[in-house]
Amino acid sequence: MRWYVGFYALMLLGCVCLTKLQAMVLSQDEYLYRVWSVESGLPQISVTAIAQDAQGFLWLGTQNGLARFDGVHFDVFNTANTPAFSSNLITALHIDQQQRLWIGTVNGLMRYQQGQFTRLDQQQPLQGNITSFAELSDGTMYVGGAQLYQWREPQAELTPVAAHNGAVFQLFQQQDTLWVGALNGFGILTADGYQWYNAPQNLAGLQISELARQDSDLYLGSNLGLFRWQRGQWQAMTLPGQPDETRIELLYLDPQQKLWVASYDKLYSLQQGQLLLADSVQGPVERFSWIESMLQDRHGNIWLGSHSHGLKRLRRPPTQRFSKEQGIADPYVWAVQPWQQHLLAGTSGGLSLLQHGRFQPLMANQYLPSVFVYSMLLDSEQRLWVGTRAGLSRLDGKNLAWQRNYANISHLLVTTLAQEGERIWVGTNGGLFYLQDDELQQQQVPQVLQQAKIRIVLPDSQQRLWVGTENGLFLRDKESFARLDNMPLSGSFISTVKQFADGNILVGSFDQGFVLGQPGNWRWFTQLQGLPGNGVMHAELVENQLLISNFQGFYRVNYPALTQGRVEQLYMLVDDRRPDAETDSHRCCNGAGSSKGALHQGRVWYPTLNGVLSLPLQQLIQHAPVPEPVIRSLTAGSERYRSNNVRLAPEQSDWHFRFTAPYFVYPSSVQFRYQLHGYDSNWIDAGTRREAFYTNLPPGHYTFSVQVRLAADYRWSDTISMNVELRPYWYETTWARALFLLLFLLAFWGLYRWRLLAMANAQQQLAELVAARTSELHAANEKLQQMSMHDALTGLHNRHYLDTNIQQILARADRHGEPLIWALLDLDHFKRINDSFGHQTGDAILTTVAELLRLNSRSSDHLIRWGGEEFLLLLEHSDDALQVLQRIHHAIGSYNWQQNMALQQPLTCSIGAIAQLPDGSWQQSLRLADQALYWVKEHGRNGYMLLHPASGGALSAENTDISVLLAQGKLHASSNKDFTAAEA
Repeated sequence: MRWYVGFYALMLLGCVCLTKLQAMVLSQDEYLYRVWSVESGLPQISVTAIAQDAQGFLWLGTQNGLARFDGVHFDVFNTANTPAFSSNLITALHIDQQQRLWIGTVNGLMRYQQGQFTRLDQQQPLQGNITSFAELSDGTMYVGGAQLYQWREPQAELTPVAAHNGAVFQLFQQQDTLWVGALNGFGILTADGYQWYNAPQNLAGLQISELARQDSDLYLGSNLGLFRWQRGQWQAMTLPGQPDETRIELLYLDPQQKLWVASYDKLYSLQQGQLLLADSVQGPVERFSWIESMLQDRHGNIWLGSHSHGLKRLRRPPTQRFSKEQGIADPYVWAVQPWQQHLLAGTSGGLSLLQHGRFQPLMANQYLPSVFVYSMLLDSEQRLWVGTRAGLSRLDGKNLAWQRNYANISHLLVTTLAQEGERIWVGTNGGLFYLQDDELQQQQVPQVLQQAKIRIVLPDSQQRLWVGTENGLFLRDKESFARLDNMPLSGSFISTVKQFADGNILVGSFDQGFVLGQPGNWRWFTQLQGLPGNGVMHAELVENQLLISNFQGFYRVNYPALTQGRVEQLYMLVDDRRPDAETDSHRCCNGAGSSKGALHQGRVWYPTLNGVLSLPLQQLIQHAPVPEPVIRSLTAGSERYRSNNVRLAPEQSDWHFRFTAPYFVYPSSVQFRYQLHGYDSNWIDAGTRREAFYTNLPPGHYTFSVQVRLAADYRWSDTISMNVELRPYWYETTWARALFLLLFLLAFWGLYRWRLLAMANAQQQLAELVAARTSELHAANEKLQQMSMHDALTGLHNRHYLDTNIQQILARADRHGEPLIWALLDLDHFKRINDSFGHQTGDAILTTVAELLRLNSRSSDHLIRWGGEEFLLLLEHSDDALQVLQRIHHAIGSYNWQQNMALQQPLTCSIGAIAQLPDGSWQQSLRLADQALYWVKEHGRNGYMLLHPASGGALSAENTDISVLLAQGKLHASSNKDFTAAEA
């Protein structure tokens, strides 16, 4: 115990010293990563060489052919589909100054140019594998293999360089100097000649397989270790943590002149002459060893090719995470609170102070009623209030010493804390409290809030108090609390409330978006207005940028546009919606209530389930690179075209365009739009689809254009285009059409003169006859059409009506941007009524139900008798679909059936409904609605269930088990029944 007291005293002394103005020191070197292997489409796990062309494609050499990669698809070229390939074992790649790809294999040399592969050593096949390429500034190309070769372009042949004898293991070029790695030494080739440098005699059998020159020093990687050649001297370099003579697998000098060194199982960087282990690029747990190729692409991503683990991409994120590596005891963080120049983090394991980039637990944790810290508040009197899972604690805000616990709420989770004058408001999952005379009180709290689940409390600048609960929003104005029911989020789970300098109030919900404005003048924003998600955990306004965090990450959006009711310039800073976000994102964010974000020390901070996440505010003006589109080809008939200007024969009127955008961070989120100028009047939204089809095009001049953007970015790329001319048939030419027109006019003139008198005499009689018959036929058709589409008993539409009109209804819903609601309604125990009272009473009940449906539906709704006692309701406007279903359910259940139909008990109904699946057929939606109806009937009837597909959750056509889909999160439900078991 004395040890604890002594440590605590030292800590308090340290905290007091920290009160001096001392900037928070943050230092972190971390990469996010993603790995691709054979299951992603890579032809083989060994990536022996990497190159990037001007269009952004990555070219990957493997032991099973060559792959071109755009981030999503691998196009594979090997002996099975490319005749020029002599071997699938690729050993070296190089993009030259003319953007030609040089390909070395274990048995030959190839080049890729303008979509064609050519074997360059066809006349005199090379013996042995190609090891490397080097290109001087004047374009002279050297090839390393069984010996050193020079490529002579005019003669299209490889010529041995006589000055060098023996095999070449590696080439390295800077400006006009070429270094040649070989057996027992290396050579230097310049314009002045060739010079050979022997290895020391004690290094017999030395194979120099890697070369790189940094500053004035030459580094040589070999089978016997790493060496530095400096001022004519060989110096052996020891890799940290490795034995002497460790084989070097790779040397790579990146564009920033940083040298990377790879052994079999470790990667190092050489900085200021010192070798440092690059632990941050290895990734957690998963080993990525035997690196034998490396590249930094045009966007700064680092690519590593492994001999045994495929391809790995590293990138530096705009955010920084501080978690276990920085000393936090429990990575589950629920609250953040600035403290002096540092940051307090409330975790599942207590309070921890982040200072100088490291976490330190507080001694006060041992006195907290629970180490699960969910909320914090540093008030104006420098008291630190700490809300835990087991009540409230007070600490000294100057030295973080524990002072008191409040036992009367020790059974409650404290979700939010707020200061209003001298009063501290305490929100819990079991009611609202306030501190008066240092004791928790509820006397001035209305009864409804004494037991409510409170999530957020905010005193605003107008002496109003906002209280957000899990079931709606309350406002105290002039000492009187009132529930705000005349707003879009009434009854919703309120997760945050924020007031900005202009007086506007932002009210965020857990899953219904957010509103901005004042009571009586709210603007409501959801995913329908373009938000990436409907949840709001925390909001901050930085100049004209509004930062919003939720479970999908956090994003910025233009605040002045929001005040005008528009969502503009929305940009995801951390996007956790993608399937690869586990390793390729700094997953955000966590909790609902206060302390779920903070602006501090030029950064915005968020609690997450893996430590604390921070974003420097200067990143608010930064953007990731925009992907650059590429039109890969146009297929017309059996021909494929890749040039920018294409001229087609008349019979080639069916076109298939393929396009892509090489991008390697969240590549699945790349979205496309295209337009065929001369045919399309507007851009066509292709989503993630990378192809377009046109059929039976008329002759003419066309321009096919493509733009691309990321799903989390509002910016479209520059346009890339292909010009296409479709030549006409001879009879479609101008002179042929003019001749046809002249002949037609002459023939018409003759017929006109011959028929003029006869037509004049018969015209009147014919007109009268046609008018009479047309009127009769129209009336008959109208009557037949109405009869064929209506149910004879109820007067509602029948199935034929749906078959006839479904495509128009779907098209109209697509134009309005609202999903259809498919609802199946079934009368409970109707067969029992028919058996007891007879079919005449049953028919009367069906007629009455039909009338109730008409009275409680909207003019845009489609009412269909689906069969027997089952009705189909098709709702075109889905914004109040739940209210419509509730109204219909109530109308049927509340009708006086006993008196009007002499029934012994009220008649009830069951309703199953679903919003139209974005990627599914209407038949699949109808099947899921039927499943929802079946679920309601299985769970006691007399109820309803409305399903909504989850964002980004694709449903297979075969899976209609809603219990599974609810559990997987692919469906959300609204029901008067308890469906939580279906989600379990």
